Amino acid sequence: MTNPNDIRGTDDASALRRATDPEANPVIGSGVDDPDAQLDESAGPAIESLSRGELLRRRFLRNPSAWIGMIIFAALVLMAIIGPMVYQYGPFERDLRNALTGPSPYHWFGVNENGLDIFARTMQGLRISLVIGIGTAVLTTFLALLVGIVAGYVSHKGKWGAFVDGALVNLINLFLVIPSILLLMLFSPALQQASWLWMIPLLAGFAWMLTARVLRAMTQQLVRTEYVEAARFMGVNPIVTMTRHIIPNIASWIIIDTTLGVSAAILGETGLSFIGFGIQYPQVSLGTVLQDYNISAPYTWIPPAVVLAALVISINLMGEALRDALDPTSGSSRI
Repeated sequence: MTNPNDIRGTDDASALRRATDPEANPVIGSGVDDPDAQLDESAGPAIESLSRGELLRRRFLRNPSAWIGMIIFAALVLMAIIGPMVYQYGPFERDLRNALTGPSPYHWFGVNENGLDIFARTMQGLRISLVIGIGTAVLTTFLALLVGIVAGYVSHKGKWGAFVDGALVNLINLFLVIPSILLLMLFSPALQQASWLWMIPLLAGFAWMLTARVLRAMTQQLVRTEYVEAARFMGVNPIVTMTRHIIPNIASWIIIDTTLGVSAAILGETGLSFIGFGIQYPQVSLGTVLQDYNISAPYTWIPPAVVLAALVISINLMGEALRDALDPTSGSSRI
């Protein structure tokens, strides 16, 4: 208990700090209050204050999988951009004299039975697959955010909120039971006559439902938190509440899902093109390159298959490393 008669000033406090052994009785900030005190350089470097972005960057770059994925992905992107510029053959130029011949200095991946250069077609297909994969993943995330967050936010707002939430949930369930592969096979050839970019909304239209359900459940948990309730009682616009308080708290999961969604979209487009319902002439994708395979000539399908596998694996490696960096319970998240 404090003695009321023991009243000391700041000079007495400084004298007490100087006289006291720091190891026996450490006083926080004594070095700052005492101008004569000197810092011990042998004590080690001071603890650095890191922002969230810098912390995530360090966690991500410390993961070997992140480096492997980034190196492979960067190499494939450079090949897709620079390869068609420096290569002497185009994806539809025919060399019938060398039809069904293996790799050579003139045809790096060989020539298929139609006289088409496999390397040129693989690089052109890699370009289109990258655009479709990234575009589909971004559009899928946008649709899932729009439906999932709105459904989760309005679910607690009385009768009308429950009605809107039920309608959106029924919409999600309806798209889940629709045979998406059959509709993709039905609409894809007709839309391909306009532009191959139609593959992006077509694939995204049947890929957003599961993500939307997860976002709805996460939003329902967040709307019960104190800061969201405080914003609602203060009359903050619901759109502002969603963008400032809800989306930032689920951004890590959204980033991971979008990254992994790129590889899923690439595989979906490649599968459709392989069976003849995806990218068609006058364009080419990795699926159409694999479609022209000859089982007796491995060079007609092994190079594009290796490129496709390397692309998907590199994206998955980066996604896994990103998940470990954003997950505080992961072993790689230790500083």
